[in-house]
Amino acid sequence: MRKLYVQKGRLAEQGASTISDINRKKLYLIVGKWGRHQDVLSVYAISGTLLAEIKQHGFGLLPHFDLFKDNERVGSLRRYHLGKKDILIVRGLNWFIVGDLYTSRYRIFHGRRTIMTLQEVTLPFGDYLELSISDEANEALCICIVAILDHIVHSFSKKQSRLYNLRIKYN
Repeated sequence: MRKLYVQKGRLAEQGASTISDINRKKLYLIVGKWGRHQDVLSVYAISGTLLAEIKQHGFGLLPHFDLFKDNERVGSLRRYHLGKKDILIVRGLNWFIVGDLYTSRYRIFHGRRTIMTLQEVTLPFGDYLELSISDEANEALCICIVAILDHIVHSFSKKQSRLYNLRIKYN
């Protein structure tokens, strides 16, 4: 399993982010935004070759996305929120994603086979998301999915901090 790293919360921001290995060698570049109909996130090899894209196809609390690899639609992603647990299904690839919003731990399965695991780690240079991906051919699609997951977790944690933030004014 190859391990890739991206700074936590970085994929949730609009713009460009890099994905690197443990030695901080940059391997992938992810560019784009999401949040509106027809928004696109694109994953490029560091050489500039387009590898995969994820396009937002719907709105609302549970938007859905289309996944593209080599400019061909390979599947569609839909999120189902069940309390503390998140379940996402990628139709077309037959991937099942289950995770926990509070711990940012996710797993992608194809049947019983694990495609990828995602977890937060603290490295000497900051807090990162660690992607352990079993097959290098799936890395670009997994990065697309992680970008969406990072945004979901980031927006959830911002909402949680607003709920518990005390606003006390001193005169």
